[in-house]
Amino acid sequence: MPHRYLRRTSRASWDEEQITLALNAITAGRSLRAASRAFSIPRSTLQDRMRSGSTSGPLLGRHTVFSADAENELADQIVKLSKLFFGITRDEVKRCAFQYATENNLKHPFSMQRNEAGKDWLYGFLRRHPTISLRKPESTSLARITAFNREEVSIFYANLSSLFEKYKFPQHRIFNADETGISTVQHPGRIFAQKGEKRVGFVTSGEKGRTTTVMCCFSSSGIYVPPMFIFLGKRMQKDRMRNGPPGAIYNCSKNGWIDVNLFVSWLEHFQAFVKSSIEDPVLLIVDNHSTHCTLQAFNFCKRHGILILTIPPHTSHRLQPLDVTFYKSLKTAYNSECDKYLKIHPGEKITPNLLAELFNNAYSRVATPEKAIKGFEVAGIFPYNPDVFSDEDFVPAETLAKENIAAGQNVENLNVGRSESPECRQRENYLVATPKKATNNQEVTQTSFADILQLPSCSKIGQNSNKVTKPRQKQHSDIFTSTPNKCALEEKESKKKAKLEKQKSQSIAKVCKRKVFEENKNEKRPETKRKCKANKNIHIRTF
Repeated sequence: MPHRYLRRTSRASWDEEQITLALNAITAGRSLRAASRAFSIPRSTLQDRMRSGSTSGPLLGRHTVFSADAENELADQIVKLSKLFFGITRDEVKRCAFQYATENNLKHPFSMQRNEAGKDWLYGFLRRHPTISLRKPESTSLARITAFNREEVSIFYANLSSLFEKYKFPQHRIFNADETGISTVQHPGRIFAQKGEKRVGFVTSGEKGRTTTVMCCFSSSGIYVPPMFIFLGKRMQKDRMRNGPPGAIYNCSKNGWIDVNLFVSWLEHFQAFVKSSIEDPVLLIVDNHSTHCTLQAFNFCKRHGILILTIPPHTSHRLQPLDVTFYKSLKTAYNSECDKYLKIHPGEKITPNLLAELFNNAYSRVATPEKAIKGFEVAGIFPYNPDVFSDEDFVPAETLAKENIAAGQNVENLNVGRSESPECRQRENYLVATPKKATNNQEVTQTSFADILQLPSCSKIGQNSNKVTKPRQKQHSDIFTSTPNKCALEEKESKKKAKLEKQKSQSIAKVCKRKVFEENKNEKRPETKRKCKANKNIHIRTF
């Protein structure tokens, strides 16, 4: 039946409730004809239902290709793969349906040329399973999927619990800080346009924008620390500070990113705002970026009573309150302000001198106490709740870990349907499964949707590579301002200084060597010219 079919008859317009009432009335002593007239159900249908005892709704048209159990299995597998971050597209569902029907010798009306089911079957399947819909996924790196595991999260909450037990932080002394980037070229939101139009555009100030870093911070009680702007450049221009957020500070760097000195500058700004001291400390939760974990930051925090707790790498999307509830709304509001400005000032571009003003308009509208309080609550930081994440949240990391362990222990026994190429996440590879064959007069078992729709296997990655790389040291959540870290930071700082001194001496030696070479070259050049000239004169005289 076409998915745009319009029903032209009222036949079989009764439902399960009516058939149940009609059968109960017949059981109570009502005649078959009277129940048929009262509930508008054919008498033959009532007779069949009296024999079978079924109270399901009416079934019109041809039967579905797959049984209800098979379709439920397919629906469950689709949901499972989407939760494991390996969801499948419409075309993959149609190819999977064709492969399932072919391998199980089911009669089907699918296309033998395209080797896939049609749109009508797909729309019917989605109509029969309303819990499944077509969604646009958010790009999630493999590092984030595997890093958010039970072990790393437990270490973070254990460190947080030890700090709470020792210092008894009140709600207004717990802060979270993080950087984000804003650009002079905004991302337009959705607009209304003519239906069927192939190209729908919206004006932006350029093709490639210039990114500016903004450091934001708020507390678990809804207090916002004025942000810090980091512009691209060597000198700070006063025009870029115009109409910015009250109390904000402004700096610049050669790449527009935060560095060691700028983070220490922000710590000074933060300490002046919160008035922290050794007698009245504060807790600051940040990620473990290299610019945050330095000896200069450690010494400053120890002197001013700032206790820093780092979150595990690649888990900020779940454990960092700013990322959970604030930054998405902030960037949406900022893009809206850019759209509004370009409409009011047509022909003008958004320059770095306008960023602070546009950001302030969005920041003042989005920075509400509710977002800050909710962010800490959702992350389980305050109120302290180490069980805020369920077992289902850790399934993707555990599943991929089991797949990699099994692939490493027994590569030869892998299913042929799993991907064996370095491009292990290509869906075309894991949509192909090996049909099960009968051996020794055994009965042939049916191929299930789980056999067809499998997780990709990364067992062959790096086997043919001769390059040996040194594995990076794995990082965990850590109380950065704890005393044992000072020795490691001092050693790291001394190695860094020695490396810089070595590079400096090498560069000086290169310059000196180049200078000597140029001097020797300039000294030999005049002698060569005189000899050539003398030879030329001699040749002329001889002639």
